[in-house]
Amino acid sequence: MTISVIDRAIIEAGLFRCRKKALPPDVCRYLMENRKKIPAKKPLNEVRFVVFDTETTGFDLKTDKIISIGAIALTAQRIEVGDSFEVLVRQEKVGDREAVSVHGLLRKDIASGINEISAVTAFLDYIGNSVLVAQHAGFDITMVNRVLWKNFGIRLFNDVVDTASLAKRLEKGPYYNLAHKAGEYRLDNLCERYNIRLHDRHTSAGDAYLTAQLFQRLLAKGKKSGIDTAGSLLMT
Repeated sequence: MTISVIDRAIIEAGLFRCRKKALPPDVCRYLMENRKKIPAKKPLNEVRFVVFDTETTGFDLKTDKIISIGAIALTAQRIEVGDSFEVLVRQEKVGDREAVSVHGLLRKDIASGINEISAVTAFLDYIGNSVLVAQHAGFDITMVNRVLWKNFGIRLFNDVVDTASLAKRLEKGPYYNLAHKAGEYRLDNLCERYNIRLHDRHTSAGDAYLTAQLFQRLLAKGKKSGIDTAGSLLMT
C-alpha cells in the first residue's frame, strides 16, 4: 500500500509549514507519522486500530458541526479500554430539543467542551498512523476533514475500515456491493446479528465501543476467510 501523489503533496506542504512553525506541534507530528502507509504484509495482530464515532448537530456535511468525538483502540485484536479518547466540542447554537433527544447532551454540557480546533488536534495526536474504523465511516471522516482543511489545509491520511462495508463483504462474498435490505447494515441491526448488547447508544464514546465490539467479531469472522494482514483487510 502506498500513499497517493495528492496526499503526499499535501503532507509535504504541511511539513514545510511545520518548519516555518506555522502549524501546531500535534498536527506536525501527525503529518510525520503518516508519511508512509502501514505495510500490506503486516499481520493484523500487530496493527493498532482506532474505532471512532462523531456526534454532530445533524447530517448535513456542509453546515452541521461536530459536538463530540469518541474513540477506543484495538491492539492484537483486543479492545483496549484504557486506550480511549473522548471530547466534547463547544459549538454555538447547539442544545435544542432535537440534539438533546438524539445525543442526551444539554446546552450546558456542550458549553463545557473545548473549541473545535483543540478537539481535532487532540484527536490527531491520539490516532497517529493507526488504521481508523467507523460505522458508515464516510460521514465521520468527512466531518473531521472539513475542520482539518478549514484550519490547517490537511485531511486525515490514515487507512480506513468501514464496518458496514466489511460486514457486507464477509456476509455476501464477491457480490457484497449489490443491493441489500433497507437498514440491514445499520449499527443496531448489526449488533443484534452479532449478539452485541446495545448500551450507551447515540453517544460518540458509546457508539465507538459498540462498533469496536462489532469490528472484533468481524475480524474473527474474516480470519476464517484468510483476512489476516493489513493488505487483505484493506483491499478495495
